[in-house]
Amino acid sequence: MKKILSIALCAISAFAYNLVPAESKTIDITKSYSGDIYAKNQVMVATRLMGYIKKMNVEEGDVVKKGDILFEVDPSDIYSMINQARAGVMQAQNGVLMAKLAYADAEKDYQRFKNLYEKGAVSKRDFEKMKLNMEMRSSQIKLAEAMLDQAKAGLQRALDQKKYAKVKAPIDGVVVRKMTKVAEMAIPGHPVIILADLNSIQARAFVKEGDVKDIHQGQDAKVYVSAVNKTVDAKVSNIIPSADPATHSYLVKFSLEDKEGLLPGMYAKIYVKVASKQEVVVPYNALTSRGGIVGVFVDNNGKAKFVPVSIVSQDGEEVAVTGVNAGERVVILPPANMTDGTPLN
Repeated sequence: MKKILSIALCAISAFAYNLVPAESKTIDITKSYSGDIYAKNQVMVATRLMGYIKKMNVEEGDVVKKGDILFEVDPSDIYSMINQARAGVMQAQNGVLMAKLAYADAEKDYQRFKNLYEKGAVSKRDFEKMKLNMEMRSSQIKLAEAMLDQAKAGLQRALDQKKYAKVKAPIDGVVVRKMTKVAEMAIPGHPVIILADLNSIQARAFVKEGDVKDIHQGQDAKVYVSAVNKTVDAKVSNIIPSADPATHSYLVKFSLEDKEGLLPGMYAKIYVKVASKQEVVVPYNALTSRGGIVGVFVDNNGKAKFVPVSIVSQDGEEVAVTGVNAGERVVILPPANMTDGTPLN
């Protein structure tokens, strides 16, 4: 008999329950939304040359630094332009030389006729003709030199085009799209690559119309990015005042205080504090369900009583609920076989 009583006492001890009182606390009412990371600013990178893409150094998703070579255009046409421009310079230099030689001859003739005219050996008309010829040759030198300057400018432009064959990243960013492939024609003004500016990284989410009234510009938020396991402080930067007609939701954008490691397209969970409120709080591990209804077991004169609850919000291991009064003791980790009337002592 003593042995049976000892076993019974051990069984009661084994099934002793841990009860804690529900507490009234001021809690932050937080709402969460699914969103993503995106780049506010995107740069369309195009070539200034027309030609075939010779080499592509990046793929979509690659992170690049300002000055990195993104792609190269076949420079064959440029070298042809440079050779033509150099030939033009040589021809213009020849023109200047010939004009100077002609002027030198005209100047000699002028001096000779001037001496003869002063001695009365030639007519004034012949002397004036020599003078006019020298002035004309002088004008031809100026014209030839102008043509040489033009030819040199053309050569410099051709040489400048050479550097445009290698197209560099204008900003730090990530490649979000390639519009042209190797061996395809690149046309000036038509984007080859689209870069997203990493310095303009933001978060965005669609908020249902019933929640928009609780959100305002400058409001604090938290953004959790699971890809990098990082939570970032944020603020509401913009609320687009036009709803999606299909979902009746509004696009809300969030500025981020820390953008390190974040890339466009990453999934984000966004938490926005919409209010503070006095609520009854119970431990998360006090929650259970019976018949598909969420609730807790409370101490009802030493016996368990199942009370359905509605969850208001959760903060870590604490859950704000309705349906339980502050001070009521709830059972922690209630077993699956606990029912109404189960002794708690």
